[in-house]
Amino acid sequence: MSNLKKLRYLKSTFEVLTPEEQAQVRVRGRLVEAAPFVVRLWGWLLPTLTLAGVSLGFYLLNASLGFDWSLGERFFDLVLTTNRDSMTNATSSFVELSAALLGIVITVVAIVLQLAAQRYGARLVDLFLADTVNRLYFFLMVFVLSYNLLIEFGLKESNFPKLAIEAGLTLTLLEIALLAPYFLYVFRFLTPTNLLTAIQLSNAEIIQEATRVGEAERLRQLQKEASQSLEQVVDSALSANSQMDRNLGLMAINQIREMVLDYLDQKRKLPEEWFLVPEDHFIGIASEFYQEICEKRLWFEAKAFMDMELIYKSAIRTMPDAVSAIAFNSRILGEVAIRNQDDHLLEMVVQFFNTFIRISLNEKNVRAIFNLFYQYRLLTEEVFSYDEALSQKILFYIKYYGETCLQQGLFFVMYTAAYDLETLVAKAYEKGLANIKDLLTIFLGLEDNVDAKKDLFAFTGVRKAQIILATYLYSRGDRELIYMILDDLRAESVETLVAWRDALLGITNRKFWEITDRGVNMEYIDPEQKKYLARFYEEYILSQPGEFGRHEA
Repeated sequence: MSNLKKLRYLKSTFEVLTPEEQAQVRVRGRLVEAAPFVVRLWGWLLPTLTLAGVSLGFYLLNASLGFDWSLGERFFDLVLTTNRDSMTNATSSFVELSAALLGIVITVVAIVLQLAAQRYGARLVDLFLADTVNRLYFFLMVFVLSYNLLIEFGLKESNFPKLAIEAGLTLTLLEIALLAPYFLYVFRFLTPTNLLTAIQLSNAEIIQEATRVGEAERLRQLQKEASQSLEQVVDSALSANSQMDRNLGLMAINQIREMVLDYLDQKRKLPEEWFLVPEDHFIGIASEFYQEICEKRLWFEAKAFMDMELIYKSAIRTMPDAVSAIAFNSRILGEVAIRNQDDHLLEMVVQFFNTFIRISLNEKNVRAIFNLFYQYRLLTEEVFSYDEALSQKILFYIKYYGETCLQQGLFFVMYTAAYDLETLVAKAYEKGLANIKDLLTIFLGLEDNVDAKKDLFAFTGVRKAQIILATYLYSRGDRELIYMILDDLRAESVETLVAWRDALLGITNRKFWEITDRGVNMEYIDPEQKKYLARFYEEYILSQPGEFGRHEA
């Protein structure tokens, strides 16, 4: 595809978007947006101040009830101060309390972190230790313990540091008051959504640093960290699949997409050395394939897709939603490849669509192929305006897998392929593609290897799809392409053709009577098109019955 044509495509595509949609193209949000700083700060201050205030208020209330007001002493001077004689025991208690709190927090956090790491992967520990809030709170606990220990050590009859003692009391109270919101923060940090978001943010920072680094050794380290980020998310998805945790599995799959999109946003800024990744990141693939993905600057995207393939194989029998999510995300990445004019990535997306279909075919999973075809079709509609040659290849692939599935006894896949191809040819006609005849020829060849007697359901579905396309072309005033379809239909008798017409006219409900992933009856024709269907039959079929059924056995 020429650069001029690509620019025209991008310009035409962008101009039809609304200003809001254009903004979404420029700025893409994350799966989980962080709350504003003020909201997060208030989330810490409110429980901390509440706990400290309640404790202080309860203490003052009880102190006032037992206070001897007749002595004439000042209430606050008495209940909020201490003296040398009683302070020695108090500072010892501060040290013991601080040490106990530190031990309890470390124990609880270590247990919770270990349990979470077993489920989400070992990199969780690195993320937890690198988190600023965790570091600050542990620093506060160690600091308060050390500070109180020094006060106790330096407290003597001749040395009574009143301000230092009051500061120690304040810090100890703060440490205790922060305990509840900190545990709440830890539990929130370890939720799947926040964990996966933390991995995404960490990976984005890695890519950002890679755009600024020129040292080969540091780039190798960043490549390793980026690769491990993907592996961490994949481990979470595989773990979720094994434990039948649907929500976590879907979040992990979507996070892979977001990490790749973050990467693609910065891809053009990365140095050339970045794309020469060590081969040990791709254990198990041929050296030729490894060299190809390096030459085409695709190692990160290839690893992401290989990881999704691993998830796909694991989830195809147990988690259908994961299969649909992978198909959807593959389409999204393909559309971004078109927008970025990344032909190599677009080609890889197509190859992995074919790979996913092959895996589903081997598993005889009709639903998976049904969903893959739908997302494949949506991607192809975008490819039409970008690369006509590639779109023609995709139509051939859909036809090929439809025929292959029919050989495996998966009749419904062939049926689905027929209606998806019919939709694609109609879309191509709308867009005025120059290779429309080639696309139509692929579609018309769909039933060539179908045994009408053995595979009647699939054969009938293909023929009905061709009739629907002919009706559409008739409604648009086309004649040349209609004759191509008519030539293909001449082998059928008028009686058979009329029976198919009546069956199509008899479908009045757009929705199928069962819940399906697409939600519509693929044979449905709207009332306006039904009028054209009747006219098409009158003009081209019923008016010349002798032209049909000539090749019947």
